[in-house]
Amino acid sequence: MRSRSGDDIGFDGNPPASGRPAIGTLDCDGPLVVQALSSMLELIREQLGMDVFFVSEFVDGHRVFRHVATAPSMGIIHVGDSHTMEDSICQQVLDGRVPNLAHDLRVLRTRQPLPEVTKPIGTHISVPVVMPDGSIYGTLCGFAVERTVDLTERDVKRLEVAAQATARVLAQAAGHAAAG
Repeated sequence: MRSRSGDDIGFDGNPPASGRPAIGTLDCDGPLVVQALSSMLELIREQLGMDVFFVSEFVDGHRVFRHVATAPSMGIIHVGDSHTMEDSICQQVLDGRVPNLAHDLRVLRTRQPLPEVTKPIGTHISVPVVMPDGSIYGTLCGFAVERTVDLTERDVKRLEVAAQATARVLAQAAGHAAAG
């Protein structure tokens, strides 16, 4: 019996020698990635007591919702929905105009202009999803509608760890080796 290397099996991100995709080959929208990120988002959403959590991707000046977990009664956003970056709070968080954790965007709105789409949001938490190559994929965000949630900077740190894990899953699914 011939011993097979990882290259023959296709686990290195390359197709196996036969040219057929290997079992376990992932893509960013594949069912294994969707399942992993959906489970993670739902866990984070429940643990932090938020109504919505999502992973967005920045594409051609738009924020596109790629993975979404919502409370059962919330149908606010859906996978594939998008807004221009100016109509989202993501750009303001990345630019530092809005903090990663805003306890109540309704109060913040009285001090500075915010996109109209954020009007019903109480607590908002957001961190960038930075890919292993240093590029920004998008954001990992959560929010509560019409209420506040008692979150701390420790929750921001936890979310940063989840964003790193998200970036690794997406990079591996795209066939890129995760750095570090």
